[in-house]
Parts: sequence; C-alpha cells; structure tokens
Amino acid sequence: MLVFLITLGAAGTGAGLCARQMQRMALRSMAESEGEKLAAIGNAFRQVGTREDFEQMGELARDAYLRYQFERCYPEGYGLIKDGACIANRTAYEILNPQALTGAYMVQELDGRQVFLFKQPLAYPEGFEVLAARDISPLWDSLARQTGLFLALAAGIGAAAAAGAAFLAGRMLKGLEYLKDGAEAIGRGELGCRIPDGGKDEIGVVSRAFNRMSDQVERQIEDLHLLLGALAHEMKTPVTAILGYGESLRSLRLTEEQKRNCAEQICRAGARMEKMSAKLMRLIGLYENDAIEMRNIPVRALLERVKEACAGMALEKELHLDVRCLGNPYVNGDAELLTSLLCNLVQNGCRASRRQGEIVLSGKVRQPEGKDGESLVLEVLDYGCGIAPEDLPNITKAFYMGDKSRSRSEGGAGLGLALAERIAALHGARLEFTSRVGEGTRAQVVFPVFFEETADAFTKDLQGDEDFAEGN
Repeated sequence: MLVFLITLGAAGTGAGLCARQMQRMALRSMAESEGEKLAAIGNAFRQVGTREDFEQMGELARDAYLRYQFERCYPEGYGLIKDGACIANRTAYEILNPQALTGAYMVQELDGRQVFLFKQPLAYPEGFEVLAARDISPLWDSLARQTGLFLALAAGIGAAAAAGAAFLAGRMLKGLEYLKDGAEAIGRGELGCRIPDGGKDEIGVVSRAFNRMSDQVERQIEDLHLLLGALAHEMKTPVTAILGYGESLRSLRLTEEQKRNCAEQICRAGARMEKMSAKLMRLIGLYENDAIEMRNIPVRALLERVKEACAGMALEKELHLDVRCLGNPYVNGDAELLTSLLCNLVQNGCRASRRQGEIVLSGKVRQPEGKDGESLVLEVLDYGCGIAPEDLPNITKAFYMGDKSRSRSEGGAGLGLALAERIAALHGARLEFTSRVGEGTRAQVVFPVFFEETADAFTKDLQGDEDFAEGN
C-alpha cells in the first residue's frame, strides 16, 4: 500500500509540474507574439517626433501630443502608462493599478474572464510604457481542459505504474519470504525443502539456485548416509571373522598351524577394515570438495607412476603391465588423485585377470563424434573375466560388487570405483566402461579437452617432482 501511494503521489506531482510547464510555455509564446506586435507599432509611433522634439516641448504639451499620437497609431487593446498611471486607455478594461504588473507579463482574472497583460517601455521619451490587455479566456479554457486531460491521463498511468510497482514489490517480498522460510527449514534439518520457482526475474534465478543447492546438499547427505550404512554392513564380515578366530584362539585347543592360520585371518580382516576406513575417509573428503592442486602433468609419466605403484599386485599374479602413449599429451589435474583413480582401475583389472595375463595402460587423443576439438582418454584394458551386463550400470556405486565372493576373496572394499568416479568428476572428466564376460574390460577416463606441451612448458612445481621428471 505504501509503494502504491508513493508511486501515485510521484505520478501526480510529475503531472502537475508538466501541466504548469505547458501553461508557462503558452504564456511565453503569447508574450513573444505581443512583443513583436508592439515592436512593429513602435516603429510607426517613433515617426511622430524625435527625442529632441519631445525634449523641447513642455510636459503638458508633450503628454497631450503623445496621447493624440497613441490613439492614432495603436489599435484597441492597448493603454499608455506614465509614471505608473494610465493617461490613454484603448482597452476594454479600467486600468487602476498598472504597477501591480511587476514582470513583463501576467494573467489576471476580471469578472470571470482571463486577461493577459503585457507591458513594454517606450524607447523615448523616458517614463512611458505601453500596456497590452487581451481576453484569452477561450485559450485559457482550452489549456485548462488539456491540463485536466493530461492530469487524468497521468493519474491513470501513475495508478497503473503504482499497481505494477506494488505487485512487483509484493512478489519480490514474497520471493524473499520463501527464501527465508526455505533457509530456516534447511536449518531445521529439512533438507528436501523446495521453494517456488519465482519466474524469470532475479528472484526466480535465486530461487532456482537455492533449490539446486538444496538438491545437492540432500544428495550429498544421502550419499554419506548410504556410505556409512554400507560401511557398517561391510564391517560385519571382517568383524565377525576377527571375533570368530579370536574366540577360537581363546577357547579351543589348536595346533600351531591352526593358530597361525587364525592369526593370519585376523590380520587379513583387520587390514581389510583399515583399507575400507581409509578409502571411505578419502571419499568423504572428496564429497566435501577439499582443495585439490591442479597442474599440467605429462600423461606418459603419470602412467609410468601408476605402473610402478601397482607392480607389487601385478607381480603376485604374474601379470604384465604395459604402458602405451602416443605423442606428448598432458592432462591438467591433481597428480595424487589421478594416480589413485588409475590405480583403482588397474587393481580391479588385476583382480579380474587370470595369472600370467596382461593389462594395458594407455593415453590417447580421440575426436568425439559430432563435436569439435579433441578429448584425452586414459585407458586401462584387461583380458580378465569381464563384467556381467546387468552389473555394469552399478559398478560405480559405493560398496556395489557384482561377484561378491570373488571381490572379497581378492581384497576389494567396494569403494574403489565410487572414489574413482568422484575424482574424475572433480577434474571435469567421466568414466566409461565396456566389458564382455570372459573377454575382459575396457575402463576409460575421458577428459573433454586436450593439449600438448614441450618440456619447457613444465610448471615450476612440476619440474621439481621426481615422479614426473622427463624421461621417466
């Protein structure tokens, strides 16, 4: 209501000022026209005598002569003023106080009529002025009608503008109220809270951003709940093993061989719990978007580093790790995270491969179908048991295992690919998997952009990294 009144008042004030300006312009135009008329008549009037002629006359003779010539030269509607008094009047009005006209012109109301008064001094003799009086009632009434129409139009426009302003202000305040309520709801733990879209204005943009934030927070909280629930479930197996073997050691008479076997199983279960805990903590840290150190990394050096890190696991199954990289491609990312990502893929390949098999690590550039530019692909190819088609869409979910018995026997924690997918997303990349049961699996990390650099283009911190020194 306040916005409506303020806008309407502003519109009325503006309309009044415009109407007043219209009147002033009309009066100024009439004054200029009257001045031109008096200038033309004054030229003829000055022909009746020179300044010297008037100076030689006595005052009475001069005044009488001027009255006579004034009535000859000036038409009706004019009066001759001397020292503030009218000495010749050819107007339709009685001129009593010409000194009331302090300016050049004015409008005065006489007997319900509007009279335009205009005064101009004579060039000589001094002390004489000519006063023009014109009835401008028709023109004034027309101006009044136009002014009234203008005021009514301005009032209508102002009312519409005020209503629009009140509507927009109300909508804006309503949107802000929705945002406030939504923020308070999230503060109370209602993470699924959504607020109305709000349209295409700035409030709508903020509302949609708020809803996206709420969705993301809810997804992350749900992911963390799933992770914690899955971790608790997965912990049951190693905990049960530890308790069972511990109870056997405490309560049963066992041979030395059996005791060693129990101790070994307890160590394996503990190691698996430690591995799951470490990976879970790292995955949670990535969900919290901890700072990562982005720099330019030579792909060949990265693959060699991964090969070295996974050499022990490959050696256990007598697997051959082969690195293939064409050209001199670089990838922009965090070296530790990318190493962890690729190691997860290689370890999965090792678990799936038969003894004395081969795993190929490669980096290559490819042209995306129907798109400009080139993308960089880091690939891990194994020739192992493969993944069943029904399991392939779910392999990046935390704790999902297609063949649980095989995964656990190989020491898998069920977190590797979930962690790998998160690392890829942080680098603007994506994971792609193709697999055929009994033939093997191709795991690819696809980066949307690709570039090449020479060794001279190494960043300063990269030059001092022994793991990525040229020639590794």
